[in-house]
Amino acid sequence: MKRLLSILLILCLTFSVSGVSEGRGTPELNENTDELDALIEEEQFLTDEDSVVFDPEEELMLDEFTLNTAFDTLDNTRNILLLGLDSRSSSISGRTDTIILLNIDIENRKIKMVSFLRDTYVEIPGKKNNRLNSAYVFGGFDLLADTLYKNFGVRADAYVAVNLAGLVDVIDQLGGIDVDIPENKIARVNAVIYWYNIQVLKLKNERDGFLTKGGYQHLNGKQAESWARYRYSESDFERSARQRQLMELLYKKICQMSAGEMISFALNNIGLVKTNISISDLKNLVPAVLALKDSEISGIQIPLRGKYKSEKISGMNVLVPDRQANVSELRKFLAE
Repeated sequence: MKRLLSILLILCLTFSVSGVSEGRGTPELNENTDELDALIEEEQFLTDEDSVVFDPEEELMLDEFTLNTAFDTLDNTRNILLLGLDSRSSSISGRTDTIILLNIDIENRKIKMVSFLRDTYVEIPGKKNNRLNSAYVFGGFDLLADTLYKNFGVRADAYVAVNLAGLVDVIDQLGGIDVDIPENKIARVNAVIYWYNIQVLKLKNERDGFLTKGGYQHLNGKQAESWARYRYSESDFERSARQRQLMELLYKKICQMSAGEMISFALNNIGLVKTNISISDLKNLVPAVLALKDSEISGIQIPLRGKYKSEKISGMNVLVPDRQANVSELRKFLAE
């Protein structure tokens, strides 16, 4: 168990937090236009729209299915839940705006990532139906894990949670990343950088770190987090794909470390995360990380495209999944 548990108190530090929005157009951004203000207002508007609804007036009764036929954790694998918390401070608390199940198969040298979209409408044990990202608010990791098992038949063994500020710090420590950014997405990335400068860093230079061009380029922590985080003009499917790409890029950087460097890196950053993985287990996991450095990495998101309905329930815009179809495809993906 120790050998397999938590390859990612190290990797935990590799994903972003963000909200959900279906597509809008992307305006060009220049130094003296109002487009930036409009984008910032959109980001601030989502803060209120995304608040957890603690007592929905309506319930949508979802069809039951036999969990015994859904998914049982495979032998020689472990599932770690990576949580990105929507916290504007050093506090590791808040909504789980990023929920990624990391499936580690050491025997077959495979790493799989399943992004559970935050607005997925689910049955939360002991609570009324609600958005998936409210489960952690109601009952922490235990309730979130129970919710994922009840709805999708997958059980998480452990978890690691990190907030926005922690992610930026870790990316900088790893030297940033190199990605290709379309020219028409620069305004979106800069809008998040602007928000981060004001709301988190309290900078007088509100445009510090703005991107000036599209194309393949090097990003520091703040820029990389903003690239993975921007909400508008794309669906949450594209955003979750960027999050998984960010994880893979940082994982490759981590795997270039020696065993000693890897342990030192993890221990130096343990205060940035909240986890139920012990330090001793973390140290014992380093050989597994090194063994998996050339592993095949793949990912999907739940609900899958075409296997959900967009509805408005109790004032919430949610994704109502076809659970039977999603569980079937999830089981196939994890068994491959």
